[in-house]
Amino acid sequence: MRAWVWLALLAWPLQAAIFKYVDEQGIVNYTDDAARASPFSPQALDEFDPDPDKVKLRYSSSGNLYVLNELTAPVTVTLQLNRQQGVSSSQDLSRPILVAGRSERFVAQVSYQGQGRLEIRHHFVLGAMSPVSRAQLRPPFAGRFRVSQGFAGGYSHQSPGNRYAIDLAMPEGTPVLAAKAGVVVDFVDGYVGHTQDLSGRARTNYLRLLHPDGTLTLYAHLQPHSVRVGLGQSVSAGSWLASSGNTGYSTGPHLHFAVQRNDGQRLVAIPFTFHGQVPAQGDWVGG
Repeated sequence: MRAWVWLALLAWPLQAAIFKYVDEQGIVNYTDDAARASPFSPQALDEFDPDPDKVKLRYSSSGNLYVLNELTAPVTVTLQLNRQQGVSSSQDLSRPILVAGRSERFVAQVSYQGQGRLEIRHHFVLGAMSPVSRAQLRPPFAGRFRVSQGFAGGYSHQSPGNRYAIDLAMPEGTPVLAAKAGVVVDFVDGYVGHTQDLSGRARTNYLRLLHPDGTLTLYAHLQPHSVRVGLGQSVSAGSWLASSGNTGYSTGPHLHFAVQRNDGQRLVAIPFTFHGQVPAQGDWVGG
């Protein structure tokens, strides 16, 4: 007899930069302190995360487990089971699962004969796992701009996804250009306004390109409603993607730029150069 299998999203990614929770008084709070948030079943947020509801598990009445990916980009999915005893699977559920964009993939036939409820949780990362550790690109703009925060910047570039990011001080409305040829896989451009409150991390306009080598480039704090390209569109290096702005968690008009790769657990930033120049804090780059 097959027991009911409860499928749930991975509720708390460890790499999250910010947590949202409702305390005992019913007040919504934001914090970067995981221990403080943990008693309240927090929601993990990242200012540049795609919609978590776009990747789902489906378990059929016949015992088949599927992953549905509604995103444009491929995703790498890992599963976590709360029980091992009594679980029978036609495939190894501990191995990462690569699911193409806008597709559903059969994972395995799963049955359960154990005691208690079986939970199968999932976590996904954009793209396929990539070994690339360094990148060379063209600047994502025309002209020259100053690097206001460089690699490992103390203000906001300490998390794995931002460690090798840079901020470029530039006027709102400056054209943001593709640093490398790729495909548009994710963007948000409907947020208006900026704040220095942590809650602003989840209200940032951004765009991501996926490149042939498996890396992704991230362009963030974009001007509202300025994205000029569509999901799934292929663009060449230098194409006008959007306009720079001052949205989300921001102290002033700037472009946040990073090159990232999928390490199997998260997107991590990697070092890069613009035409051979390391974009160090305080330097003028481009042009």
